[in-house]
Amino acid sequence: MPSTTRYKRGDIVLVSFPFTNLTSSKRRPALVVSPDTFNDALQDFVLVALTSRLTGQDPILIDPSDCTDGDLPKRSAVKPAKLFTIHASLVVKRASAPRATKFDDVLAHLRRFFS
Repeated sequence: MPSTTRYKRGDIVLVSFPFTNLTSSKRRPALVVSPDTFNDALQDFVLVALTSRLTGQDPILIDPSDCTDGDLPKRSAVKPAKLFTIHASLVVKRASAPRATKFDDVLAHLRRFFS
């Protein structure tokens, strides 16, 4: 079955991200980390949240200059503790994508975080 998914692994997308108390949500960027075969088969994505609030606990940073296309307005940090799965229909739009080397750094950081 051909893919109807417009987004792929490594895309930075905008999603309505719920607050932890589930009272409301806010549109936030997130990075697609699940493989395209998973994304295509289930029409779901595993995402990791990004934040522009930089702290000492956010060592993996994505700068606008790290992106190959699109728009990442601010330097952003990957939040490895904020992984979630979302259906493709709930993605608002694609914003950008980091260069392959930066994306590989993010994946390596996630592996270290969960090992």
